[in-house]
Amino acid sequence: MKKMRKIALPVAVLLLGAGSAYATTAFKSSTTEMQGYRYDDLAPAEKCILTEKRCTTDVGPVCTWNDGSVNHELFQINSGTSCVNQLFEIQ
Repeated sequence: MKKMRKIALPVAVLLLGAGSAYATTAFKSSTTEMQGYRYDDLAPAEKCILTEKRCTTDVGPVCTWNDGSVNHELFQINSGTSCVNQLFEIQ
């Protein structure tokens, strides 16, 4: 029984460490996609207007949306009323 404990404990710690390292790597490499919002200063109530374009928080080229005449930079929405973080194109 003692010999089994001497072997099982280090093996369990090794497997736990390897699993944690893999989970951390997999989590970091996943892309966070979300709907982009454009800021409209002339809007009567909510200034952040939902667009149909999906963007990411991973840094890269700025995510833009064209309404037919103007390109708008897209942002992440905060509490329904303010556009806070700039979003980036999905690579």
